Amino acid sequence: MAKWGEGDPRWIVEERADAKNVNNWHWIEKKATQWSIDKIKALLTGFIIDTDKYYLEVVKVNKCEGEAAANNRKAKLIIFYEWVIEMEWKGHKKSVESPSKVCGTIAVNNLSEEYSPEEWDFDVSCQSTKPDANEVKEFLRIEGVSYLRKQLQIYITDLKHEYGKDLILPTKDKQGSSDLILKQTPNNKAPVDALWNSDISSTKKHVTSGEAGTQDTVQISLQEDFMCTPEDLYKVFITEELTKLFTRGNAIVQSTPGGKYAIFDGNVSGSFIDLEPNKMISMSWRKDNWPENHHSTVRMDLEQIDTGTRLKLTQTNVPADDEEGTQSGWQTHYFMPIQQTFGFGGKIF
Repeated sequence: MAKWGEGDPRWIVEERADAKNVNNWHWIEKKATQWSIDKIKALLTGFIIDTDKYYLEVVKVNKCEGEAAANNRKAKLIIFYEWVIEMEWKGHKKSVESPSKVCGTIAVNNLSEEYSPEEWDFDVSCQSTKPDANEVKEFLRIEGVSYLRKQLQIYITDLKHEYGKDLILPTKDKQGSSDLILKQTPNNKAPVDALWNSDISSTKKHVTSGEAGTQDTVQISLQEDFMCTPEDLYKVFITEELTKLFTRGNAIVQSTPGGKYAIFDGNVSGSFIDLEPNKMISMSWRKDNWPENHHSTVRMDLEQIDTGTRLKLTQTNVPADDEEGTQSGWQTHYFMPIQQTFGFGGKIF
């Protein structure tokens, strides 16, 4: 028989002020339907695609039908969404003296967690019969929808961040961790100063939700090898004390779906979206000098190789003007310090 307090965690009653959902075992659901409708309309209405040859604008969202919710079951965050969207567009070709105004509709019928962004179908139609109409429509169908795809990816990222952050409750052992305040000390001042005075920094600007549609974003893909097991590398990223070691400062690392993440005096922050032990980490991630409320999505996959572990990192929704700084920052402020601090590097620094 197990000792008192050492049995199945489902039956351990902790001393909690709220006295609910001990160990995050029970099913909790948060509806996100109305929030999603407002968010999707804000991201799409008035969105402009302005290139050297074409100018297009989403006039309004005619239809946004579906539902969205966030669920916590057995401490695992599950995001559900399913939408059918229809919007009106107008535009013209720039390279003619008297451009013909054309218009039409765009339908997205499979915006769902069952499909990746690349699998979303955009059905573009044109209601104009003017000479340039078909050319403008084909540009929108072939190239223009990629801009709309990025806008909808922002919705997915913000949905996970907004509705996942409070769904996973802290256990007794982590009760006070959410109240941590990162303070700059002499030990962490140097790396913090280096972080924001080096190539990772970019011009800070404030963007309201109405302006967010004009923010250009990119995807970053990186690969790095470490001389350690996937388990050891996974622990570095999800363990608060180990994170403090390689960042040389205070950190908040609540490694459960929806848990907070903050390092470098809060200049890098976000939350965990999903974790697969020793294999994958997914998180919402932002720099403090990015536009307000703008989050990227980071996915790290760990692969066992002959010499150790290969980390494959994909980061979407990165502000285009900070692509180079963010990419070099992963190398300079994550990968190299981890290799040096824990002896996981195969390189001579």
